[in-house]
Amino acid sequence: MAVAKEITVGQVLPPLEKQVTQRQIDAYSGVRPRSIHTDEAWARQRGFRTTLAQGMMSTAYISELMTRLLGEGFIKGGKMAVTFIKPVYAGDRLRVCGVVRELVPENGATRVVVEVWCENQNGDKTTVGTASGLAY
Repeated sequence: MAVAKEITVGQVLPPLEKQVTQRQIDAYSGVRPRSIHTDEAWARQRGFRTTLAQGMMSTAYISELMTRLLGEGFIKGGKMAVTFIKPVYAGDRLRVCGVVRELVPENGATRVVVEVWCENQNGDKTTVGTASGLAY
């Protein structure tokens, strides 16, 4: 579990690098016809260059980032509010980032509030928001 006194406002979290493959998207979404996630022809008909990852895959990556920081304090007391601002495509490489923005006392612990985002290989942000959890 993270120790609150070891976490500081402005602290940059070590980023995660995630390669998004069609196989991962298929496993996450379940392969089915006429889906922008698993049917490339259907995705192209809908105006996308290829299939898209589920937005929840990005939230899972952010959860991994936060669990690395706070362990059980995120699993038991985690919160997240994110917005998906650009699609994540099969073949993209995501960088999952975070910066500690606030430390708030909460019932004998400290809520660690982190600005989080995912960006693709071009540096374009695809998901933005905040995540928080407890440190003791």
